[in-house]
Amino acid sequence: MIICASIAFTLLLLEAVIRIGGETDADGQFTFMGFALEPYTLPVNQLRTGVEGYIANKDISVVVYDETLGWTYRPNSIRQAGTFTINDSGFRSKHNYSPVPSPDTLRIALFGDSFTAGDEVSDDEAWARKLEIMLTEMGLRAEVLNFGVGAYGMDQAYLRYKEQGKDFAPDIVIFGLQPENLARNLNVFRQLMHGSGPPFSKPRFTVKNDRLELINSPTRPPEQLIAAFEDFGNQPLAPYEYHYASRYVVSNWWASSRLASLLYAALKGDDEDLSVYEQDTEGGQLGRAIIDAFAEDVAGQNATFVVVHLPLQWHFLRYYNASPPKQPPFQFLLDHCRENYPYISTEKQISASFTDDSYWTATKHYGPAIHSLVAEVVAGELLDCLLAGVCRVPRFENLSAFLAQNPDGGR
Repeated sequence: MIICASIAFTLLLLEAVIRIGGETDADGQFTFMGFALEPYTLPVNQLRTGVEGYIANKDISVVVYDETLGWTYRPNSIRQAGTFTINDSGFRSKHNYSPVPSPDTLRIALFGDSFTAGDEVSDDEAWARKLEIMLTEMGLRAEVLNFGVGAYGMDQAYLRYKEQGKDFAPDIVIFGLQPENLARNLNVFRQLMHGSGPPFSKPRFTVKNDRLELINSPTRPPEQLIAAFEDFGNQPLAPYEYHYASRYVVSNWWASSRLASLLYAALKGDDEDLSVYEQDTEGGQLGRAIIDAFAEDVAGQNATFVVVHLPLQWHFLRYYNASPPKQPPFQFLLDHCRENYPYISTEKQISASFTDDSYWTATKHYGPAIHSLVAEVVAGELLDCLLAGVCRVPRFENLSAFLAQNPDGGR
C-alpha cells in the first residue's frame, strides 16, 4: 500500500509540475519543454499570419495563387537569390520555349515537386538541366522542360500536365515520384500539413466507383482561408483534410492527462503515421489511381510516360541502408510503376555513396552531387529505353531524326 501510494503521489506531482510549468498559446495549444501535447488545437493565429502576409505581398510574391493548381510560379521571376529562374511560361528555365517543338529535337518534360524542380541548387545544377546536357553529350538532340513546383502533391503534378504541360507537346513525360507525396494527396490546406508552408488550398482527388473525382476545384483563394480556419470543423472540405481529421478531431483517451500526453509526445518524436503509405489505405489507393490517370492522359497525347523514383534521405536511413534492408510501406507503388511503365530507380546508386548529410541541403533536398547522379542514371536508362523501342516517340519516323553519332562512337 505504501509503494502504491508513493507511485500515485509521484504521478500526481509530475502531473501538477507539467500543468504549472507548461504554456498555453492564443489558440489554446498547451506545450511543455517544446512538446505540443494532446488534445491539439488548430493553430488559427499562425495560419492567419501566413495568409495575411501573402495577401499583403501577393503583387511581388514569386509563388502565387492559382485556381486550378493551388499555387504556381509567377512568370518571369527569380527565386533563391537569383539562382532559380522562372521563364515567361512559368516553369523553371533560363530559356523560353515555343509550344511547338523543333522537328529534329526530342522534347522531354518533367513534373513533380521540389525534388524535380531542384530547390536549393542553381539552375545549372538541377538534374533537369544536367539531363539535357548529358543526353546531348550522348549524341541525342533533346531539350528538357522542368515543370516541377515546390510542395506539390502527385495530384498537382498531374493537373499541371493537363493544364499546361501537354500544350508544349512533349514526346516523353517524366514523373518524379517522391513517395512522401502520398500524404500530400490527402491534403487540402497546405498550412495544416506544414505550418510554415504556402498559405494556399490545393485541389484534391477522391476515388469513387474506381474513378477520380476532383474536389476544391477551383481552389479557395487565400482571402477566404481565414474564415475557413476559424470554423474549420463545420466547412464542407474538413472531412477530406487528412491532416485535420488525424490530428485535431480525435485525441487519445488518455489525453486529459498532461503526463501521459508528454510521454506519448516524447516517445513518438518526429515519427509520422506511416500507414498513409500502405497499399490498402486511401493514400495508397489514391496515389496509384493518380499515376495511372496521368499515364493514360500522356498516352492519349502520343507521348511516353516514364516514372523516376526520387527517394528522401530518411528513406535510406530507415529502409534501404538499414541492416538488414527493410521494405518501405510504399514499395507496392514502386512495384506497380515498374510493372506497368518505363521505370527508373535511383535508390541503389544514391545509397552507395551519397546518404551522408554533406550531400543533402539544410532542408534535406538533394545537393548538386545527387542531382548529377540522378541525371546520369536517367540519361542512361532513357537512352536505352529509346533504343529498345520501349519509349516510343510517334512524332519521329525513326531515331535518326534526333539521335546523332557522338564523338565517342555513340551507344
